[in-house]
Amino acid sequence: METSANTSPAPARSAPAAFVAGALIGAYGGLIGLGGAGFGLPPLIGLFRFSALETAIFNEAMSLVDVATALPFRAATVPFAAIGDNWPIVLNLLAVILLVSAVKVWRRG
Repeated sequence: METSANTSPAPARSAPAAFVAGALIGAYGGLIGLGGAGFGLPPLIGLFRFSALETAIFNEAMSLVDVATALPFRAATVPFAAIGDNWPIVLNLLAVILLVSAVKVWRRG
């Protein structure tokens, strides 16, 4: 692949910048009642130069972590028995997330 004289090298990914961006996005998303995932996509693509595919896969993985982390805290409102009663739905959703991620990776490579 050739590069032209007009293109500048991608900036290095910085851990402090990532921490600050993540903290701001998480705080803003939390204040308005969202997990902040939608607000995290533009910085990942623009500021940290992730590709769209990397961003989508990272977003799906973080959503899975978010849901897994929230389950114990929401157990007081939604008992685990109710989740267990709907295990086919839960497994279906997880399978679809994994399938979509696998297809994205397979199509890329």
